[in-house]
Amino acid sequence: MNTIIKAGSDQNWKKNNMVIACNFNMNCNFKCSYCFNQNTRKNFNEQLSPKALHNLFSNLPLLKKDFYSFAIAGGEPSLYEYFPDMLKYINEFFSPENYTVFMATNGSLLHRLEDYLKEYPELNVHLAISMHLEQMDAETYLKKFSQFKFPNMCRIKLMLKPGTLAQANDIIEKAKSFGYADFIIQPIIINSNVHPDYTDEEKLFFAHNPYPSNTALFNEYLNNGQTVKKDFTKEEFVLNPELVNYSGLQCLAGHSSMRVFADGSIAPCHFHKRAPDFNLNMHSLLEYIYIYQPITCTSTYCGCHGFTAIPKWNPEYAEGPSYLKKEQISSR
Repeated sequence: MNTIIKAGSDQNWKKNNMVIACNFNMNCNFKCSYCFNQNTRKNFNEQLSPKALHNLFSNLPLLKKDFYSFAIAGGEPSLYEYFPDMLKYINEFFSPENYTVFMATNGSLLHRLEDYLKEYPELNVHLAISMHLEQMDAETYLKKFSQFKFPNMCRIKLMLKPGTLAQANDIIEKAKSFGYADFIIQPIIINSNVHPDYTDEEKLFFAHNPYPSNTALFNEYLNNGQTVKKDFTKEEFVLNPELVNYSGLQCLAGHSSMRVFADGSIAPCHFHKRAPDFNLNMHSLLEYIYIYQPITCTSTYCGCHGFTAIPKWNPEYAEGPSYLKKEQISSR
């Protein structure tokens, strides 16, 4: 039987990086029927306070990570009341070479984002525009794309509905004419299988998808005394959830990742509970205990690729990253 002894991404094993997933606001101007944040939104009526926002961004550099990756979602991030302050703090507390910001938006308010971003043209910001054609038609999207002045910072993402490949290709070709060059087209997955109504042409398209995600992950297995490394992508683990069953492994979620909620609470990842006795409105980020130690994974499915890339290991057969060992020695 194969036993997972190490997992994550090569980059995160070599470098002491951190992923910060930010849900600073949960309000949204779309009401998509398939929104996976519907239940979360019901629990958060507030937005992250100015005090908590400053606490987060002013203290993160003190952790002295090699690189910080911010994943800002919502809700719709452009509706966050303190969005300009967030950009100001990124510019104030971080150097351009040691961070990147990935911001998920539904694309309906690109004009507002343009007004914010033009104040900080040097920021390392990338917009992931998810096209929700259930809420806004393709022609309206294309009109907004044509008017937006920063197409080079955008990635356009489209979840392909069966029977709409021609429309998707048409959208991409028109978006290219406006200066957009980065696209992702993903299949709809139902119970770890692609949607049964895809045409043969669409199935062939996904088999040779020219617009895949580029997530690079690995699992290292112990098989009959031999170490075997398997590389895989996000698409592969969505179709084979067993690839990311890391239950019982040590994980650097918390130390190398956190999920920040609108009320100021923090969780190490999507599937680990929030610390009940910690809140950015009352405590310094440096008091958050999970940033100093590994946790034990309790989930049988690590379903978000940003957290899947965090180093994980079986302590019976492997040790954590070398930078963790150095931190533990220096803290003694």
